[in-house]
Amino acid sequence: MAENPPQSQLSTDETQLRTAQLNITKLKTTENETFQPEANSTQANGSKTSDLLTPIAIACRPTAGPAPSSADGTGQDDDDPEVARKLAALKSTVIPDDWLPLPLDPNTTNPVTRAYRYRGMVLLRVHMLCGLQHWAQFRGRPSDVIVASFPKSGTTWLQEIVWRVVHRETGAQSGGGRTLEYRFPLLDLPASARMAMTPLHEMESPRLIKTHLMYHLLPESVHTSGAKVLYVSRDPRDVCVSYYHFQRMVDYERYRGTFAEFRDKFVRGEVMNGPYREHVRGYREQADHVLCLTYEELHEDRVGAVRRVAEFLDKPLTQEEAEAIARHTEFENMKKNPGCNFKHWEQTRMVKTTDEGTFMRKGQVGDWRNYFTEEENDAFMKWVNEPIQ
Repeated sequence: MAENPPQSQLSTDETQLRTAQLNITKLKTTENETFQPEANSTQANGSKTSDLLTPIAIACRPTAGPAPSSADGTGQDDDDPEVARKLAALKSTVIPDDWLPLPLDPNTTNPVTRAYRYRGMVLLRVHMLCGLQHWAQFRGRPSDVIVASFPKSGTTWLQEIVWRVVHRETGAQSGGGRTLEYRFPLLDLPASARMAMTPLHEMESPRLIKTHLMYHLLPESVHTSGAKVLYVSRDPRDVCVSYYHFQRMVDYERYRGTFAEFRDKFVRGEVMNGPYREHVRGYREQADHVLCLTYEELHEDRVGAVRRVAEFLDKPLTQEEAEAIARHTEFENMKKNPGCNFKHWEQTRMVKTTDEGTFMRKGQVGDWRNYFTEEENDAFMKWVNEPIQ
């Protein structure tokens, strides 16, 4: 058997992979982490535990293939050994040493979405089980284009613009009818086999990739490969409002707190993918090689934003092409486009049809005024403008 190379000869990605494997192997038991319901136990609201776990199990499945069927219509195949293994891992009582559990939030009713702080970023148990090795194994390519953001900052908007610029698509529809998950997969977790998604390493170039990871958690090969990174940010007050409605809508979060409670959690840096200010700063500090755009720019001068994206990606457009892309990426037009409006999430039970609205809710600048009093706004903006320690 060949000897392992010295640590000094390993690439950063290989080192991260070995560290991830070590952390998953060398675990500690934390008694207050216990969550051990029976696989098919019934909750107070009548839903099965397996229903609660389904979206996370979907994200974790590592092998390609069609979605298995189930007798109860949930898409959960209790006899699938791979799903069973992942579900058992999700309900495990052990965590790696460097994943620090955040206080339990009584307003989050799905217990497997327990949050942890890992290297300064708030992530979920599913990231621990599936994400670490996925990031470490990622190999960037010079032709890669990565759209990064804090959630609800205009990610989908920028993704659709980038897709159209790269592929010079100027018609009403885009991507040949494929939705954004397939055209622009997420770096943060492996491809979902239940959705028959192609793993990143099997995708043809140029790969268009989405991430909510903080800059310092991006795989090293993103930086060394010459991949192009774009980042979109938004007024944090509007982000907070939009994220609140999103977490109440999506099935895997099931947030049931008030906006005031969520706002305070946002400020404490305890929402998924937080803390917000550090997330934004990490990318903006790299503005010499990361194209940083804002949600407000996309509203005010979309043609100009399209041209900036095209120039950054070395994909020159005519004025007519830039105007056509800008027109088809107006919020109302995108909301009608099945390729990017995420209406299919309602059929796959990723979201609940409630008064929280849809995935693409309002697309407004300044909706925060309907949620903040003057005093609350003053306090929030004081926090926004405080120096980051």
